[in-house]
Amino acid sequence: GVPYYRLSLSWARIMPAGVGAVNEDGIRFYSELIDSLLRHGIRPVVTLYHWDLPLPLQLEHDGWLSPRTAAAFVAYASLCFERFGGRVLHWLTLHAPAQHAVNGYARGEHPPGRTVAPTREPYLAAHN
Repeated sequence: GVPYYRLSLSWARIMPAGVGAVNEDGIRFYSELIDSLLRHGIRPVVTLYHWDLPLPLQLEHDGWLSPRTAAAFVAYASLCFERFGGRVLHWLTLHAPAQHAVNGYARGEHPPGRTVAPTREPYLAAHN
């Protein structure tokens, strides 16, 4: 059988605005998925961020260029640990952070598709 299953949570599905209100339907979806995996003897390996930044964080704070987005991520991660942490033992924070920073903030190939300051923004996004 399969001993592990890697899945990515959608921040936007769990906290649509990126902060504040929690979408309990999103929590329930992932909770049921995690429970199903465990019932079948499969341990979930959960990625918290797989390039799906809630749109309000991008529009209001310029996404990962702002330390406010990093602070919002802390609140989101804390919520995930609180709701799923008793059942999830293996966590990954960010999926391919260097690729996200370079392709999203220098080359414009991935969201948010920026090419404004390719020698500065990828580093700032990766730092935050």
